[in-house]
Order: sequence, then structure tokens, then C-alpha cells
Amino acid sequence: MPRTKSRPKSVSDSGVARSRRDQIIEAAVGIITSHGLHKLSLSKIETRAGMKRGQLTYYFPTKEEILLAVFDRLLVLLCGQLAHKANPADPRNLPTVWDCVEKMLEAVLRPGPEFGREFLALQYTFLAQIAHREDFRHKLASVFAQWRDGIAAHWSDSGKPGPRRAKNVSGRTVSAFVQALVHGLTVQLAADAEAFDRAEMLKLCVGVLAPLFQTPSRSRGKEKQA
Repeated sequence: MPRTKSRPKSVSDSGVARSRRDQIIEAAVGIITSHGLHKLSLSKIETRAGMKRGQLTYYFPTKEEILLAVFDRLLVLLCGQLAHKANPADPRNLPTVWDCVEKMLEAVLRPGPEFGREFLALQYTFLAQIAHREDFRHKLASVFAQWRDGIAAHWSDSGKPGPRRAKNVSGRTVSAFVQALVHGLTVQLAADAEAFDRAEMLKLCVGVLAPLFQTPSRSRGKEKQA
């Protein structure tokens, strides 16, 4: 009996495959967000995705592969959050690292869906796994490091620390401090949206961080005095 040649993979096939995989990942994310990681199972995923087991395992042979895909989704969301806050689409409107940090704080402290429920649920779910999942820890550490490195490099170019506050502080330390502050605020707001007065907290954060940078207002003031 002659062998039939396999049909070459077309663009439409690839599109269908991506759509199916996304559908499965979205189903898994929904289960984790609503019920927790311990409730994630192939049977629940296939029910939520509206697929049969054979379809599910065709794209993801094991639950572990789905879990890794969901973790990758978290990293995409995280990179999107950080890129949106630290690297605005139009850099001409935000010429200095201080502008980026200030906009980031405003976004974190502004009421609304900036840091949505899905993102926070996935972040805390996988943070709880890094003690015994070296692959998760390594990936998450890499993303956080890229963010710190980006701010540190930008700070070296446009940030001028006040001599009394940060005379011998490196850009890497400054970026780690900013990152820790952002993480701390998001944790508190995730647990209690009314944990503190957001406008007052923004004012405090700006007051604490501004001396680490040469703010635009200070630069203009010096130019006028000159």
C-alpha cells in the first residue's frame, strides 16, 4: 500500500494551532485565577476549553507542558507591564529616567485595571513555586534583572543623584530599590485596594525618590539661576 505524503503545514494550520493553544492556555489561566493551582487538572481544562482529551493532549501532551505555557504567559504579561511603565512608546515625551519612574508610580497607584487580577493571580501563584521549581525561579529572575538593568542603564545617562542622598550609590542599587517599592505597593493593593491613600502615597514616593534623580524641575531651576 503506497504511503500518503503528509500535507505541508500551511499558514492557516499554524493559525489554527496557535488559536487552539491560546484557548487551552486561557482555560488554564482561568482555572488558576479562580480556583488556584491545586485545582488545575486536564479534565477541568478540557471542560473549560470545550475540547476533548485527544485535542488537548495533541497540543499539550502533559499538564506540566500546559503549566509551563501558563508561566510563559505570566512572563509576557510581566514584560508588557514593565515595558509599558519603563519604556513608553513615545520616548520624546519622557526624556529622563525620572520621568519613567514617576509615570510608573502613577500607573501603579492609579485606580483601575493597570495591574489586573489575572496578572497578580499568576504572579503570586508562580512566586510560590520558585522555592522548588528552579526553572520558574530562573526565568522570573531573568525578567526582573532585565528590568533593573534597563532602569540602571537609563539612570546612568539621565539620572543625577543628589550628593547627600546617593553620592556613592550605583544605578543597579537605585533600580532595585525602585523595583522593590513597586512590588511592595502592588502586593498591598492586591490584598486591599483601600490599604492607603493613593494620592498621598504617590506624593511620599516622589518625595523619597526624587533626590536620587535630577528632576526636570530642578534642572530648569538651575538654568534660570544661571
